[in-house]
Amino acid sequence: MMQDLRKLVPWLAGLLTLALLATMGVLPTCGVARPAPPFEGTIVAGEGVGDRVSLQRLAGRVVVLDFWASWCPPCRRSIPILNRVQARYEPSQVVFYGVNVENLDPDALRAQHRTLAAAFPSLQDPTGSLQRAYDVRTLPTLVLIDANGRIRHVESGVPDETDLSARIDALLSPDSGEAAGH
Repeated sequence: MMQDLRKLVPWLAGLLTLALLATMGVLPTCGVARPAPPFEGTIVAGEGVGDRVSLQRLAGRVVVLDFWASWCPPCRRSIPILNRVQARYEPSQVVFYGVNVENLDPDALRAQHRTLAAAFPSLQDPTGSLQRAYDVRTLPTLVLIDANGRIRHVESGVPDETDLSARIDALLSPDSGEAAGH
């Protein structure tokens, strides 16, 4: 009996560690193919300042949400990658939006956006409501939403350019199904 228990301890410790890492936001969140929480916001920085954006109006396009903050070094490293990936797609097919999570006044946010040279517009989420809706726990976090409004991929940290492009390409293919899942 004791020997059987000793064999189980490493497995139980491994499962407990994975569960702990997942709750801390260290592991990528999967949530594949669940409906994306609806959102509506105003573009605060970048092209289209003042325009209203909603997930409902973006139906039919792949949506990439990048949750970021100016004080976050990995966020700074991810923006050039996202700029290059965004440049590969037509806005009629794929749209990118930053979601700044800081409580900055609009002028300060626009200055940070310019400093980081983000080629995509940013919304602001100073109350954290969008972060909570999308279960964002670490920065940066990237959320890919398919043309039908379903979350197909979530990842934290600096994205891999090739992998991100491949995931978007899979969502754009006619038989994407679960291809871009995590």
